[in-house]
Amino acid sequence: MNINTNKYLIPAAIVLAGILIAGGYVFINYWPIGTLSSQAAADKAMTFINKNIEQGVTASLVNVSSQGSVYQISLKINEIPYESYITKDGKFLFPTGINLEAAAIETPAETSAATASFAQCLTAKSMKFYGSKNCSWCDKEKELFGISFQYINYIECIDSATGGLTKTCQDAKIESFPTWQLPGGKMESGFKTLEQLAETSGCLIK
Repeated sequence: MNINTNKYLIPAAIVLAGILIAGGYVFINYWPIGTLSSQAAADKAMTFINKNIEQGVTASLVNVSSQGSVYQISLKINEIPYESYITKDGKFLFPTGINLEAAAIETPAETSAATASFAQCLTAKSMKFYGSKNCSWCDKEKELFGISFQYINYIECIDSATGGLTKTCQDAKIESFPTWQLPGGKMESGFKTLEQLAETSGCLIK
């Protein structure tokens, strides 16, 4: 990834990973106690991010939704999608979240004929995997397949020349990584285990 690409990733690496963690204290000092509406919380979060982001780069809000005791904020920085979370009282903003109730992450798969056959079956069912080289969950997804990932229809969404989202991924309306295109064309974002992919596709893991 070139220098220009890294330049635009600074907001995610610094603002969404470092400043926001310390920024929780800023939120405590400046935001009143009480539950905020989803839009009010999102507006405050975006204002904070844009005040601390690299000059010349703007973060834009895509969507906000309620997830238990927090709001999930989908945003874009230089057309690259990110997800953050803010507590409903507006005190703390987090760069990412992990669902502790989700299925345990599997260990990387050893290369085998069964894994290769499974990956080929997913592609035969027109499934596509949209990801990014700087996406840790995409890396974990790839590790499940081992070198059999070569049989997966993988689409890299970050343009190495501009650092922005590729036209292919813009046209596919990709908003977060990883995203799987399922049989029939439906899009589902988030890490998926091999078992979940098997259930969705009808492909067998032998």
